[in-house]
Amino acid sequence: MINQKFNIGWVTLSLLLGVFACQVKRDVAPELPVTQTATSVLQELHTSQADYEWFSTRFSGSVLYEGNSHSISGSLRIRKDSAIYVSIAPILGIELGRALITPDSVKVLNRLQAEYYKGDLKALSHLFNADVDFYMLQALFTGNDFPNFRNDQFRLTNEPHLLKLHADPRSRSLGGGGSIRHTLMVDPEYKRIRTSLVEQKESNRALRADYSSYQSVSGQSVPSELRIIFSDQNNMSNLEMSFSRTFINEPQRIRFSVPSRYRHIHLTD
Repeated sequence: MINQKFNIGWVTLSLLLGVFACQVKRDVAPELPVTQTATSVLQELHTSQADYEWFSTRFSGSVLYEGNSHSISGSLRIRKDSAIYVSIAPILGIELGRALITPDSVKVLNRLQAEYYKGDLKALSHLFNADVDFYMLQALFTGNDFPNFRNDQFRLTNEPHLLKLHADPRSRSLGGGGSIRHTLMVDPEYKRIRTSLVEQKESNRALRADYSSYQSVSGQSVPSELRIIFSDQNNMSNLEMSFSRTFINEPQRIRFSVPSRYRHIHLTD
């Protein structure tokens, strides 16, 4: 069964692993060219999004969980298609915990309670009752589209100020896993995602990623401000993050070791 002794370290790591409302203000809504299609908009989006081998950043912000808000800071490091590393700490405080996620494994270290977890990605799906994988998390952190899902299921509509791509359902390219209802709100000028909304029909849960601003780093467009919301019928968790000291394609140290005195816990049966 899920361990019930959650503290802010577990909560923040969970939100980061699993789991943006932004409006771009313009005087006139862009007209949708006659020749523009869902395929052409998606191709432009994929051309404009970040292409990297390494991504690293510091972040600060807050997490809202069960009505309580906490200030947090930490670091995020990604080696594309290989590993996601997250370290969490209060503002100006010591590390609360860290996580290392690969395409087939999850490792979480809780320093406050001297506990750790090691297992496969099923733990995330069990924890959130949502179909989440490594490649989706990687894309959400960098403001990209999901690389492991089909691109031929979107419909295009012209919303005020933004282009809306909607797929219901959207399924994985190689099959397996459940399908999702996916909506992308795309900035027509910069061809970057402003909102990525993922809805799980079976569990009636949703993950929304709003990207309020981007920054140029080494010629790549990456998020600088974001908000992540994870919700179901009864609850909502909110994580706000500001990125600083962001680097592209600078190799980073990714290390995860467990002290011998730490107790192993089970997140699933």
